[in-house]
Amino acid sequence: MKLKISIILSSIFLLLSCQRDEGETQVIDQVLKLYMSSATTGQDLLNSNIDGSYSAVVLQDLLGTRDLQTISGYTFPKDADTVVYMDYPAGAVRLKIDALSNDTEQTYYSKFVIKLSTKDVVLPDDYDTIRIEYTSAPSLFQISKLWYNDELKFTKTKGQPNIVKIVK
Repeated sequence: MKLKISIILSSIFLLLSCQRDEGETQVIDQVLKLYMSSATTGQDLLNSNIDGSYSAVVLQDLLGTRDLQTISGYTFPKDADTVVYMDYPAGAVRLKIDALSNDTEQTYYSKFVIKLSTKDVVLPDDYDTIRIEYTSAPSLFQISKLWYNDELKFTKTKGQPNIVKIVK
């Protein structure tokens, strides 16, 4: 009998000591979908099965402990129209931009090289830069802007996916 009472009291104590975290949950909206097409033909440049498209894409971080450290984790799925895009969930180092930050909202950025090569071209590979700016608040962390070769290509629209279309 004493054992049952002890177990019951221990259970009640454990239940009371477990507090619920009633704080806000932070929504993460950082997945980027990057499409690339040819300016002259409209061809999907990320579909390695199409002649003239890029056969290899490598991302290299510019803010890591070493310059040009390879980033991993991105993939190349096809959308409903069978167009290939780069799905980039994260991976590059993010640095805080102190001048624009306050206690509740902070701004971060990543900068990396996207190295594009084709099987047809033996000369220098094609290097471009991507800079992504993120905003972070207690309830939301999201991509806010993206620059491709220092040209602003994306500004976040609330509730819309992070889709960037590059024409080369």
